[in-house]
Amino acid sequence: MKSHHSGAERRRRSSGPIIFAFFSILVLMLLRLGGKGPILSQIPAPYSDVLLHTLGVALVAAITLFIDRLIRHFYWDGYLRRKRNQETPALIEDIVTVLLFVTGISIGLYFEAGMSFAGIITAGGATAIVVGIALQNVIQDLFGGLSINFDGSYGIGDWLTIYSDQFPDSKFGRVSGINWRTTFLRLEDGRRLMVPNRIVTANPVLNHSKPVGPKRVSIELVLDMRFPADRAMSILLGEAFKGVRQPKLLRSPEPSVLITKLGQDAANYEVRFYIDPEEIEPAVAQSLMTEHIHGALLRHRLPSPAAQVELTQPPSGLREYGEEEVRDALSGVELFQDALSDGQIAALGAHCKVMDFARGQTFIRQGETTASMFIILEGAARVSVALPDSQSTDVAVLGAGEVVGEMSLMTGAPRTATVSAITPLRALEITKPPIEGLLKASPELLERFGRVLARRQLELSKLGEDKEEEFEDDLLSQMRAFFGRVFG
Repeated sequence: MKSHHSGAERRRRSSGPIIFAFFSILVLMLLRLGGKGPILSQIPAPYSDVLLHTLGVALVAAITLFIDRLIRHFYWDGYLRRKRNQETPALIEDIVTVLLFVTGISIGLYFEAGMSFAGIITAGGATAIVVGIALQNVIQDLFGGLSINFDGSYGIGDWLTIYSDQFPDSKFGRVSGINWRTTFLRLEDGRRLMVPNRIVTANPVLNHSKPVGPKRVSIELVLDMRFPADRAMSILLGEAFKGVRQPKLLRSPEPSVLITKLGQDAANYEVRFYIDPEEIEPAVAQSLMTEHIHGALLRHRLPSPAAQVELTQPPSGLREYGEEEVRDALSGVELFQDALSDGQIAALGAHCKVMDFARGQTFIRQGETTASMFIILEGAARVSVALPDSQSTDVAVLGAGEVVGEMSLMTGAPRTATVSAITPLRALEITKPPIEGLLKASPELLERFGRVLARRQLELSKLGEDKEEEFEDDLLSQMRAFFGRVFG
């Protein structure tokens, strides 16, 4: 609604000068043509001739102004802004206005006073030299603005970073306007920065909006040198794959992790991912991803380098997964959270196995009937489904803390998808025998497991809540049949 009102207001403002220019033409035409006799009879020569020539030049200027107003109303505002939703820099509009006006004045002077355009330039040459010396910065800004508009290096709406020794640090913002002297940037905090065009053209400028397409953003962090690099990269990359699921972060190109520097006590890592600057500001995207990375640092106890030189024990993150880490992983799974006590989780964890998979290794294949599930501890995995034409399509990317294969574990159903590691991956495998032991000791767990599985499958299949009871009963029947040694 606001943009509609502002567009209507703009049209009203642009129609006013058109009406004014039209009536000016009528008045000047009446005075120049209809008032020639009275002027010659009432005003002595040569003043009457000067007045008539002046009215003639003014008439041509009014016609030029009328044409310029029509161009602004129907082309700049009507066609580009309203129909094509393109914002034209004010500098371009002003250049067209000046060219039209100079052309009109030249035509008027030629016909009324016999003065050519070349004569006008010659007469103003000396003045131009003096003014040019006095207004060097203004002229530099002017030509800078002209070059910006004609070479198309950036335009209104583009995100720029401007580097200059005129600023204490680089300036990042979105171009909101370009005029004769200035480029206007809207900074991330909402303020408006006015940058002289000569500074823009004389210094490096990074355009984040061109060429159109994904732009890379990165997050840097420092870890203890003694923590294994392969594990650190696997953990960070898995969390990055989870992070790009958030709205406005791009899943393609895929995120990556690099080691950028090795020091005596620290290793520097860079997490790279991609965004569209038109959809989200880089600082906001970095904050969203940093939140995920911070969670991984805490969850996996990734150690920071020592703040001072001292003899310390190796960081705890160097040890393999122990009983506490396994219990934490099991406690975070929805299937077990509301169903198992601490003692039952400890008993289950004693029979689980930590598995390591290389990048690209497949550990679940569609159609197989193996009864196990995996909790991803570190890294990321891709879930894909085979199509009838022998092709496959990726349906999800799983990260640390997420599970896969629970339906096969609890019902014996064939695998519905193929799951492969897209980073070096560590996962906790849970097989059928320890689940049988839990059910044998506590048969009531079957209904708890069934309730959680039914709710999750309904969410994934997007079936209505009215189907929940029917679906849960069917699922419980499958589970009782699969664990027949316990309930037979």
